[in-house]
Amino acid sequence: MTTASFPGVERVADAGLLAGDARVREVLERAPMLHSAVDTGRGLHVTPTAFSWSGGALWVVTTRQSVKVRALRRRPRVGLLLRAPGYDLVLAGQAELVDPVRLHGVASPERVLDMPFAALRYLERNYKHVAGVLRDATLGPGLVLDRLAIRVRPNRAVLLASDPRAGANEVLTAWGDWASELPVDPAQPAAAPKPLDLNLLPTAIRPLVRRPGAACLAWPSGHGPLALPAHWRGNGKPSDTDATLLALVGGWAGGPAGLSMDSGGYRLASKRGVLIRGAATAHRQGERAQVALAAQRLTTWEGDRSSTVPA
Repeated sequence: MTTASFPGVERVADAGLLAGDARVREVLERAPMLHSAVDTGRGLHVTPTAFSWSGGALWVVTTRQSVKVRALRRRPRVGLLLRAPGYDLVLAGQAELVDPVRLHGVASPERVLDMPFAALRYLERNYKHVAGVLRDATLGPGLVLDRLAIRVRPNRAVLLASDPRAGANEVLTAWGDWASELPVDPAQPAAAPKPLDLNLLPTAIRPLVRRPGAACLAWPSGHGPLALPAHWRGNGKPSDTDATLLALVGGWAGGPAGLSMDSGGYRLASKRGVLIRGAATAHRQGERAQVALAAQRLTTWEGDRSSTVPA
């Protein structure tokens, strides 16, 4: 791969400067959720979660035995996607597990000082989500003791203009040393994926698959797993993402991938989604990159219950 030139895309070498951009600050403030992509060793996994930004890092709170935590213990590289009105923000970096109970990840004085401010910022930003979890979850000491934090300091980022109604994006600025590749066209267009058997999905999940809408694409790259903005065109149709973005992050090769759609409010019981995992290829079609995902496994979640079945 080479560092390619992309007309109209501003390149900034230092990803530490991304929070100095007013557009990025707007996304960090207004994005309702964050999608994180991790490598489980058996494929890519991507799900949404509440988040906060504090001390130059993104913070997520999750359970100790979650798929995300188990994956990051072995492979700490993570891809993140934040979507706000008018913009999408793609981030990549190294994740660090922070366990205040066992004092893991808080050994240095700087990190000890970070923790109270990070916790307050998280609660301030996500108080409705926290209240929703407390309302629906089983209360007790384990509710707190079972949680730990994930801290990610991004070392690469891409900001895109977004029009979710049209299912389109446009790369505006990139931070960090993305090893980019020139856009290429595979010899054959992406084949239309086989429609999913909706009978494999719970009834409440099926509308997410039937109708077109915004999706998050977990995609392999030399920088680790990435979470990219995508558009689900409907069951049995290729999904797509921005072609310039895919070239910029060096992602034309394809490989094990995942695609998730989700919905819900602040209540834990209202959160539901589906993750489709399998092998994927991409094909450039104008300004878009069509993605054909051969589904192998389907993971669904409703509240705090999840299940996985072969596709």
